[in-house]
Amino acid sequence: MDGKHTWRLFLTLPVVLLSRNDVAQSLHISKVEVPSPVAVGESGWLQCQFVDEGESIYALKWYLGLDEFYRWTPAENPPVKTFPVRGDPLTVDTAASHRGRVRIHHVTLGAAGVFRCEVSAEAPAFHTESAVATMTVVDLPDDRPQISGAQEPYAMHEEINLNCSSPHSQPPASLTFYVNGEQADPAWLVHYRPLEDPATGLETSVLGLRFPLRPRLLHGGFVNVKCTAAIDQLYWSSSETFIPGDLPYHASIMEGRAALGRGCPASSYSLLTLLLSGLSLWLFLH
Repeated sequence: MDGKHTWRLFLTLPVVLLSRNDVAQSLHISKVEVPSPVAVGESGWLQCQFVDEGESIYALKWYLGLDEFYRWTPAENPPVKTFPVRGDPLTVDTAASHRGRVRIHHVTLGAAGVFRCEVSAEAPAFHTESAVATMTVVDLPDDRPQISGAQEPYAMHEEINLNCSSPHSQPPASLTFYVNGEQADPAWLVHYRPLEDPATGLETSVLGLRFPLRPRLLHGGFVNVKCTAAIDQLYWSSSETFIPGDLPYHASIMEGRAALGRGCPASSYSLLTLLLSGLSLWLFLH
């Protein structure tokens, strides 16, 4: 190669390299977002924002796992197309969707996983960029938490044995017991593994509460027990029950006398005591 052709190649080569570098940087994805967590049956938006800097876009595609379910091709008519996904984990609202902003409805547990947005440039570059985001899907409990095992009445120092369950959810709900408005002593709790329904795969969470009935726990003759169930920031519910205590006879009399004494002067209290004694004597003689 003579010097003239070598000089021409030296001038041309940097220009070609710079052009390829510009193409690589002219298209990039700036943000990918999916709703998470989202409850079964709810709706949400998928967001894929990109910067093209004047480069023509051939297509934008959304994938769930390996399955493409949405494509926006601006040069075609109609520009939006959707494709079925195994198990029908979601429905795309084509009327509301445009470019990389996609409205989805009727989300199921099958929609949980990795979503990928892919953007491709037109020829001759055919440059492609992609980014991912993960969606968590929650199946909420069928009903409020249920407290079981209560009986009535309980004798002093008898063990109270209760269970709280939150039925059929995914993931299982987190349960918490409260006694008279305060979180239960951890030593009173009995933890169980969630119970799975083989037919649906949903789980029922169960938590036990065991403690002896003490006089100090009785408020107006009852112990208030509450159970709460929660899943992420999507769900919170509670149930409560009142456990009756059977106070010994002398404790009931003393409790009644103390209540009367707080509301009556000393002379009235003495008169009341005299009348009660007289009535007892009359009943004994007759």
